[in-house]
Amino acid sequence: MDDPHARDLRPGNGATILLYDPDRRTVLLTRQFRYPAYVNDHPDGMLIETAAGLLDDDDPITAICREAEEETRVRVDEVQHVFDVYMSPGSVTERLHFFAAAYDGAQREGDRGGLAEENEEIEIVEYDIDVALAKIRDGSIQDAKTIMLLQWAVLDGPFARY
Repeated sequence: MDDPHARDLRPGNGATILLYDPDRRTVLLTRQFRYPAYVNDHPDGMLIETAAGLLDDDDPITAICREAEEETRVRVDEVQHVFDVYMSPGSVTERLHFFAAAYDGAQREGDRGGLAEENEEIEIVEYDIDVALAKIRDGSIQDAKTIMLLQWAVLDGPFARY
């Protein structure tokens, strides 16, 4: 349907994943520069986030497995679908597919991720789940998808206390 009043609101759908170690009660996140945050008053533009990326021509599961490995150097084969969300439906058509997967933190190596050919400079950070939640409260984590997945993890996910 053509809407003469619509702008090009199709940035592409994406996927994101919360990587967690249930035994160590940790989560694996990334820290990278985000120009839109920087120009919108974030002090240095460095955001702490869950691994994520555009689907490109892949299905959501294939895309998020690829992105997790590229950004965090962690290979995931089994992922749990958490939910799908329209992140900002008043301004863009993007739908984000949310996933979670366990990883073995004892086997993890390195603190840098990303693809050189895509000029990605990604720092890999690992936090205890309680530390990650405190970082939401103190404003260190300001990324919506990350906040949503961390809250899911303690409400209904691997760190829920039933």
